[in-house]
Amino acid sequence: MVCDRSGTSKAQKSSKKVDYKAQLNAKKIDDGTCMVTTMVSEHTHEIDPAFSQLMPAHRQLWVKLMRQLEANDIAGLRSCKNVRLCEVQCGGPQNLGCLTKDYRNYIEERRRLRLGEGDAEAIQQMFTRLQLKDPNFFYLMDIDFVGRLRNVLWIHPRSRATYEEFHDVVSFDTTYLVNKYKN
Repeated sequence: MVCDRSGTSKAQKSSKKVDYKAQLNAKKIDDGTCMVTTMVSEHTHEIDPAFSQLMPAHRQLWVKLMRQLEANDIAGLRSCKNVRLCEVQCGGPQNLGCLTKDYRNYIEERRRLRLGEGDAEAIQQMFTRLQLKDPNFFYLMDIDFVGRLRNVLWIHPRSRATYEEFHDVVSFDTTYLVNKYKN
């Protein structure tokens, strides 16, 4: 572990990096414990605990706020207003738990992952065309009771042939979206 200001910067402009050797090194021993091998605690800059929330290791988006951000975004609230609303509800930007850019990045990421109107139908039409071209193309689409796309499985004919030859399967697990539509 090292201080986030350690090392040197190759940039011509100013940098927060300063050249010093503050670090903590440890190694894992056979019995599963760790042993400290090197400890250098000399800092050439002030350490202010108030700024710890700005360090990447300490920044965390709260689940409650992430849900609110996404709901507000779906409702049409602009990103800057959405983040500002969270700041006001938390008592100021210092109480967010991370930087406002982290929340803006989260909103943009969720937008990229969200299916738009007609996307599920477009996927089904494409799979139908592929199946008409090649009867060995297989697909299943799982749609919930509200009509939202939950799961998609497709097997390309080349993948089937490869499986017959090598008996290996490549699977993409997208369970990171599991809680997206939970009430």
